[in-house]
Amino acid sequence: MPTQQNVIGSKRVATLLACLMLSGIPGLAAGEAAATAPVGGDQTAGAGKTTDDGSEDKAPDWQASTLSGDWDGTRQRLFDAGVQVDLVYTADYVRNNSGGIKRGGGYMGNLNLAIELDGEKLIGWRGGSAHVVLISSSGGRVNLDDVGSYMGVDNIEVPVNRSGIFEAWLQQSFLDGQASLRAGLYPLDSEFYVTDSSGVFLHPSFGPAAEFGSFGSLAGPSIYATSSYGARLRVDPDPTWYAMLAISRGIPSERIDTAGRNISWRKSTGSLLIGEVGFSPVQAGLFGDALGPAGDDDDYSPISKVAVGAWRYAPRFEQLTAVDANDEPRDARHWGAYLLGEQTVYRVPGSKRDLSLFARYGFTDGRTSTLGYSLSAGMSFRGPFPGREDDVFGIAATRAHADPQGRALLADESGSPLTSNNETVVEITYQAPLLPGLVVQPVIQRIFNPGFQLPDSTVVGVRLQLTL
Repeated sequence: MPTQQNVIGSKRVATLLACLMLSGIPGLAAGEAAATAPVGGDQTAGAGKTTDDGSEDKAPDWQASTLSGDWDGTRQRLFDAGVQVDLVYTADYVRNNSGGIKRGGGYMGNLNLAIELDGEKLIGWRGGSAHVVLISSSGGRVNLDDVGSYMGVDNIEVPVNRSGIFEAWLQQSFLDGQASLRAGLYPLDSEFYVTDSSGVFLHPSFGPAAEFGSFGSLAGPSIYATSSYGARLRVDPDPTWYAMLAISRGIPSERIDTAGRNISWRKSTGSLLIGEVGFSPVQAGLFGDALGPAGDDDDYSPISKVAVGAWRYAPRFEQLTAVDANDEPRDARHWGAYLLGEQTVYRVPGSKRDLSLFARYGFTDGRTSTLGYSLSAGMSFRGPFPGREDDVFGIAATRAHADPQGRALLADESGSPLTSNNETVVEITYQAPLLPGLVVQPVIQRIFNPGFQLPDSTVVGVRLQLTL
């Protein structure tokens, strides 16, 4: 017979689950789009979230970070009660000026409604929290219609415009906040294979890297813009390092263009297991006081992370083109691994103006994935000019390499031989907040060998982001 304590605990969990389900009613489904990284990063828009160790974060400064402010105190009252609502709209205009498929451009829009629920404030569930993100896409498909890049051009472009729930999970922290378990509708690129300093860029591969986001012969990962169900365990024994392990359902490659915002539990392809271990050189004291607090501000936090990760699908997948003596497809393990690092290397004394560098390298088995590896590197300079501490200038490059089976498949699908084994992109961008909650960001990209066979392309555009 269940004890009274177990019954009460069950009621608390059921109540929080009900909050999650009610968050997804049609009247609220307005939403897509992230603040710094609509694709390939945490899709939530605001600060002030419950931290991963279950501790309460401070309330955001809505007057300084949003267009609509505190809603006459309503946002603060909701936050005190355990509910935080963030709404971000991102609009991009991108144009291909030369090369690629043809000249042309278009608009793409992305609306994101994020709801954070603090379990302890709401129902007394200690260490518990919940998270819901509703997203909606609109506009054209500039890369698919005009550029033809294998890696893409803009991280809010999607094959099919849809609206719906993208993220919905519950989390329980334990061991005094040193560990947490998260389960539900869970995009892997909200935590895995992430570098904060690459989040300013519009190119998709600076979110989830190209070889990880590239679908193999049967399946792909749970990432923007199609997510799947999964669970994640994270441990943070101390501020110096962390470890994460997650399992999620694979998404069938033939359904990715039409699957919408999430894929059903039954219509999936196997499962994906992924793990990552990370280390912070700054927290370990390797930089001494060189990147200490900015003057009187104690909230300055330099970027500092080195991480290694690996992923593998189950069961075995068909290889892309290899066949046996009976002309039947050979099978192989569908797997990959990656190494990444990012570090703030310089800070203007007495300010939050700083320069950060990042580098990432990932590779696959090369038999079930079109790409054999990808690599990227770049820099972001926050506050490049005095008096503009919130501006960010960034320049970065990324390259995707197709292995022999991948090249054979691409040539067969296009009906013409490839002109290169690599596709390379260089991006320069400048992010400038003009008003609280209003950011304008021009961008230019040079794409070499788009689609491994098209003429070099020059893409220009501008992003307008509204935090409401």
